[in-house]
Amino acid sequence: MRMRAALAAVALLGTGCSATGAEHTFTPAGDGGSAASGAPATPGSLEAPGAMSTPGVEMVEVAPGMTVSIEWPAGLDAAQQPMVRAFTDGYVESWKAVVSQGKDSGYLDGVEDQAGRDSYAWVRGFVNRRESATGTAKVYAVRVASATGRGAEVDACVDESGVRVTEVDSGRPIDGQPAWTQRPTSVYLQVAAVRKGDDGAWRVRTYLHASYPHERAKECRR
Repeated sequence: MRMRAALAAVALLGTGCSATGAEHTFTPAGDGGSAASGAPATPGSLEAPGAMSTPGVEMVEVAPGMTVSIEWPAGLDAAQQPMVRAFTDGYVESWKAVVSQGKDSGYLDGVEDQAGRDSYAWVRGFVNRRESATGTAKVYAVRVASATGRGAEVDACVDESGVRVTEVDSGRPIDGQPAWTQRPTSVYLQVAAVRKGDDGAWRVRTYLHASYPHERAKECRR
């Protein structure tokens, strides 16, 4: 789910937009730091104030035949978890909108400004082409790159090589799958600028991404 132009993402990533001085380098989960499989992690559910997230793989069923795998990292504190959830929930909800042909509009609740416009256009593209999707999309190496006041940057690696675009009417994969389903293009770095609203909810304001052969996208290879 690439939002906005890759060049815009490259410009952002090259400026070191972290107000907290966070390092941009990271190791994708699976290169010496993979999340443990087993019971899904639930970083939004805390047993006690200040509880840290634990590593785990959460398999989210978008629809029969379509799932999103989210590898949760260890160490997200109670303040960071809703920031990350704003991104991961938005990613899952967008696929729900695709497979429902726009009938499920829940994804619009978690986005605003440019992210809202881009998300709507992305979903409408599938609807207008009468296309859906099956398979598994993977989200991993999720982290909060920076956070200041009511704003934060969430980075994550995305692998959509397991997704197949299908015809809505027949359910069959379309001829000539799009380039974004094939490596190395299918693996990219997604950046989400999130903001906490007056209602206390975090929403995505802007999506950016870095695609291969950009160095930041190469960091997501496994």
